[in-house]
Amino acid sequence: MFNFSERMRGVHLDHRKRSRMNQTVFMPSPATVEISLSQHIGAPCEPLVAVGDSVFVGQKIADSSAFISAPIHSSVSGRVSGITERLGANGRMTRAIVIESDGLDTPDPSIAPPKVNDQASFLEAVRNSGLVGLGGAGFPTHVKLAAKNINTLYINLAECEPYITTDNREVFEFATDIIDGIRTVLKYTGIPKAVIVIERNKPIAAQILSELCADIETVSIKVIGSRYPKGAEKVLVYEAGGPLIGRGKLPADLGVIILNVSTVSYIAKYLRTGMPLVRRRLTVDGDKIKNPGNFSVAVGTSAGALLDFAGIDSSQINMLLAGGVMMGSCLIDLDTPILKNTNALICLERYASRNKTPCIKCGRCIRVCPIKLMPAAIEKAYDRGDVQELKALDVDLCINCGCCSYSCPAKRDLSHKNQLAKELLKNAK
Repeated sequence: MFNFSERMRGVHLDHRKRSRMNQTVFMPSPATVEISLSQHIGAPCEPLVAVGDSVFVGQKIADSSAFISAPIHSSVSGRVSGITERLGANGRMTRAIVIESDGLDTPDPSIAPPKVNDQASFLEAVRNSGLVGLGGAGFPTHVKLAAKNINTLYINLAECEPYITTDNREVFEFATDIIDGIRTVLKYTGIPKAVIVIERNKPIAAQILSELCADIETVSIKVIGSRYPKGAEKVLVYEAGGPLIGRGKLPADLGVIILNVSTVSYIAKYLRTGMPLVRRRLTVDGDKIKNPGNFSVAVGTSAGALLDFAGIDSSQINMLLAGGVMMGSCLIDLDTPILKNTNALICLERYASRNKTPCIKCGRCIRVCPIKLMPAAIEKAYDRGDVQELKALDVDLCINCGCCSYSCPAKRDLSHKNQLAKELLKNAK
């Protein structure tokens, strides 16, 4: 069993929340979208359409019978021009449905607000919406909400990665939807209370939500420090006064579930409109961006198309990340499509060189690790293929926050080795 120190570990990062006051800009649907069939944690979907089929916005085009999965819907109206394969940002090949837009964005005629009157119909509606965690993890939301014996719903508004402000904008633009979504979840799941957890670097958001929650006994606000990685589930729950989530445990095992603030807000929108998850907001920023912003983008839009719309010269970018600078994935090319859980594109001209030198045994990686792991020792155990030692070093508890690599003066790729070590341990089992 691991434990947290009384003084929260992690690292202080320059927040760089430059786009927090920038209104979300609606990007029109592009000429072509490429909608991945792996949009979430769990089983990929199978296509329900064929090449040549006509589709509408919000029409279900892929689904799976697997428990941990969520249906996928068309984000444009037009014609299916192909079903292809692509190497995703996660390094795995995945199938995708290519749709040529007709430019009309005609909604599916069958779209209507769902009829919800109990927990079963509520969970069915959430599944039908195609909703997955919008904070980056991409876990199917209806699966979380089906958990039993939950006593607390935590709403994650930490958004601890630098640059990203999409959740902050959700508060500024759709605060009432956030509260409506929370109350709806509590009503139909029977969870008695909710806690909105906000990093203290978002004082305006905290004030807005505090005023809206003032007369709601079941919803409270908890402001926590802004030391990265406060947004990680285990860290967030513990910092907010919740239980310690140990090895082999899911939050639901300890009576809690965590939803991203944009995720719970979308639930209210879907129950009001019936439009499935076909667009999402993401932040575009980085050291090459003079005018950072937040954009509402059709799922399946290519990264290059979004950068063109934002007026960014992609030839000046040396590294393009989907997600944050600490946990994001480096995109292989500009044709990589936006997924449901892509919350940012970070464009970098400069980035730190990783010219590795020998470990100096300074212990910084240990001091910053929020889970109190020993990354330098894990690296050595992985290099010699010592599965038993990796198990003893608790590598499976690593949350991939990147604090160890960020803090290492020898520029060791400790976080990367942790993930390789986890795969080695998993395969050994």
